[in-house]
Amino acid sequence: MQSIEDQIKSCMSMGNLTQDITLELRTEEQSESAEQQIQMQQEWNQDQGEFKQNQQQLQQQDINQIQEQVWNCPIFNSAAITKELYQNLSETYDLLNKLHLKAIDLTKKFNAVANFLPRFFQAIKITFIGILQLEQIGLITNDKDIMSKSINEEYNINVNKKKFNEKSVCILLEFAITHILSQILVLFETIEVRREKQELRQLVIYLSKLQTCLEQLPGAANLDINDIFCFDRGHYRWQSLNSITQEVLLGSREQISKSYGKVAEGILLANAMISKGSEFSNEAAKNVMQGFGALYYLVAKKDAKLKADHFMAEPNKNLAFKAWNLGESGFLSKLLPLLFPMITYNKKIYIPQLFKRLVEDNILRQYKENNINHIQNDCGECVNTNLPKSPELFTKNKERIPVRILCHYNLQEIQTDSFVQHSLKLIQGQKVFDRIIIHIHGGGFVSMSSRSHQTYTRKWAKNLQVPIFSIDYRKAPESPYPFGLDDCWQAYMFIMNYIDKYFNVKPKKVVLVGDSAGGNLVAALTVQIIKSGARIPDGILMAYPALCLDIKQFTPSLLISLNDPLLHHTVLKLCISSYVPQQFDAASDPLMSPSIASDEILSRFPKTRIVLGTNDPLHDESFRLANKLLKLGKDIKITEYKWMPHGFLQFDVVQGMKESEQTVLDAQNILQDLLTC
Repeated sequence: MQSIEDQIKSCMSMGNLTQDITLELRTEEQSESAEQQIQMQQEWNQDQGEFKQNQQQLQQQDINQIQEQVWNCPIFNSAAITKELYQNLSETYDLLNKLHLKAIDLTKKFNAVANFLPRFFQAIKITFIGILQLEQIGLITNDKDIMSKSINEEYNINVNKKKFNEKSVCILLEFAITHILSQILVLFETIEVRREKQELRQLVIYLSKLQTCLEQLPGAANLDINDIFCFDRGHYRWQSLNSITQEVLLGSREQISKSYGKVAEGILLANAMISKGSEFSNEAAKNVMQGFGALYYLVAKKDAKLKADHFMAEPNKNLAFKAWNLGESGFLSKLLPLLFPMITYNKKIYIPQLFKRLVEDNILRQYKENNINHIQNDCGECVNTNLPKSPELFTKNKERIPVRILCHYNLQEIQTDSFVQHSLKLIQGQKVFDRIIIHIHGGGFVSMSSRSHQTYTRKWAKNLQVPIFSIDYRKAPESPYPFGLDDCWQAYMFIMNYIDKYFNVKPKKVVLVGDSAGGNLVAALTVQIIKSGARIPDGILMAYPALCLDIKQFTPSLLISLNDPLLHHTVLKLCISSYVPQQFDAASDPLMSPSIASDEILSRFPKTRIVLGTNDPLHDESFRLANKLLKLGKDIKITEYKWMPHGFLQFDVVQGMKESEQTVLDAQNILQDLLTC
């Protein structure tokens, strides 16, 4: 059996360095009885005063030491970089070394405590990787080539001095110092066996955040030095963007934070419930314990937050997506319709795949031929003219694409074989809808549906008095890229070319709208439409869209995800890894990352509107796309809600965010404008 010293050396060997850093949640760690849970909560509450006092004292000591310390870290060339970056690098390097040595000491101290050891080994690995990364930066600041690629490529900082982005590295390091490294240091100084479960959960949470920061560090170092987020908002580069951005204040920061807090409590409760249910293998027991968990955590909110944060720090993919999908299944799905506004027409049709498919072979061929980001005019022709009969369109079919139609008015459903008679009725004055909206729902590419988004799509259909076609595309991980996008493409082309054969709808004006992942699919679908030479929509509206799926592409707003209960950094990575298969390249494929679309494609974009909140991890990428569209002279406008979080359109419900009601109305007005201009 290896000694502790040998195990420490082994976990820092280059072969093991980046293997098994993340440890899956173990159900045996979380399987306490109700009495144990209550006792644990009482002990935790008793310890909180002492813990917070120690934490404040240690943090104040650290602040005093930092203020008195004159940084002198010889591995960084202070003459070659800004004073701010030099201080941040030196302070981070110092903290990582302290934490690394402390983790080694704690490993030896708590070697008899089985649950502690894996976490301390994890801390040793992560801090050592951080140290190696900063030493790579040290070589860059000294204008030396990085000689070794001993770090896993995921963490390797491979950039030359001329391209090294000091500003973004500073932003990342300042965040890590303040919100992560100093917290881990306090935890290491106060850790006790008697609070084992709480201490472990805190450690898991902070190590998970640190790991994400270290994964982002190469992207921050390699960010284009002319990127707009490397300049202050007062810089001339932002002046044009400011002119097309309407900033909206729906309330004070405290008011909106409090309002979102209610939604966050519901999200945390859902995660805690799923986590609690996962402790049991029997399905009936899972459901019972989820219900028990809901009751318990409604009372013990502090423990609910800690358990949920722990659950999200190292989430099981299936459980995390299940939490997002609670409104689509189980007892919550039965309550959801109570939140929907009344609507006259609500039916599903099932659309066949009649057009050239977006498939893996074709996309990989475009990679090879280097034309994935160019217009080809080769995909818009119908390859199957066998249109379904009207009854077939309304018959559920797993081989077809479900599309929900919402309308304030009972649409006339035409029997295909009576098309001639229908044409005569149209000539005689039968109402025809010539304006439509095509909606693509969000949910991280992995969850939700047109059903759960009816909280606002029904309002739009009723108030705008136009049919809304909401596409239920296939979702990851079972159906990753390009399946979902192909569903949207097939549905769009069918609606634009053949919907008038089944309804009194003949689209002359069409607007695409989508939120989050749906915003990505709206932009990607627009790229595909332009590439193919098909009929371009008259306008697009994207709400807080995910416009870049390259996980290595750094933006400052991504740091918000480290503390966001909805778009948590671990779930964000899970969603992207589930949707983007390894054989595809999100860094160069505009059908996955529309913000990197070529000028050739973007120059044909329709009127583009974006609504987003400043407290959204996806905030920044929208401005990168807007900047490119603006340079091309395109009609682009942004509505930016101060302090609002990701997902706000869906929070316009009872016990949701009262501020969200206005965002739904504003989006409705944008759609009206796009449909009438």
